[in-house]
Amino acid sequence: MIVLRKTLRDQRRALTGWALGMAALVALYTSFYPSIKANATKLNQYMETLPVALRNMIGRAGSIASPTGYLQSEIFSIMGPLLLMILAIGAGARAIAGEEETGTLDLLLANPIPRRRVVLEKFWAMVAATGGVGVVMWAAIAAFGPLFGVRVSLVNLAETVLSAVLLAIGFGAGALAIGCWRGKRGLAIAVVTSVAVVTYLFNVLAPSVDAVRSLRLLSPFHYYIDNDPLRNGLDPVHALVLVAITGVLLGLALFAFERRDLTA
Repeated sequence: MIVLRKTLRDQRRALTGWALGMAALVALYTSFYPSIKANATKLNQYMETLPVALRNMIGRAGSIASPTGYLQSEIFSIMGPLLLMILAIGAGARAIAGEEETGTLDLLLANPIPRRRVVLEKFWAMVAATGGVGVVMWAAIAAFGPLFGVRVSLVNLAETVLSAVLLAIGFGAGALAIGCWRGKRGLAIAVVTSVAVVTYLFNVLAPSVDAVRSLRLLSPFHYYIDNDPLRNGLDPVHALVLVAITGVLLGLALFAFERRDLTA
């Protein structure tokens, strides 16, 4: 686990910043909840006037003025998974392609470490970083939420955070695969970010158009949030789909890196 430990050690300052930023974000959002709750009737009436696509974007976990609905709309619909995805995609793209571009990959591979092991340990470092920030998100909501009346099931909260982490790791594995294949960090970030935007729009817009409703099944975001895990718990089948996506992309990363000539 030399590569894994070194990768996490090199990222310790950045990860500390991510953790503190996530905790601050949660504290900020939860502190707004009392004012939202005080205007519950007006907000719910307003929500009913919005197009279906916008309501899908905000979330469906009950009234926006309920603790569950508020967390769903303010944290878990966009901001929470977005931050975790930015972290995972950046780590995945930097894992191989970033080191190759800076010239440090040759030094790493000069050691008696198989390429497969390098990719796997870089992948697990990305998983550990993303999962760690996810744990901070859960702990911050559990700690700050009750101070402002945001009380939800901690089990369902943990399952929702887990679903968001699995989603982010899937996109991070995609960035890792492209980095292993092409050795271009910018390309990996651009391609995976584009796929994330398109699949997010599939999930948000497809349910409002009968002709393309089934396209939402092509979106990882569907498997992340469709079951409303904050209210209903994590759907094991949906979680397995996200894990399977990650497994396939990790396999492609291993295949590509073991067979590619590295940039001189």
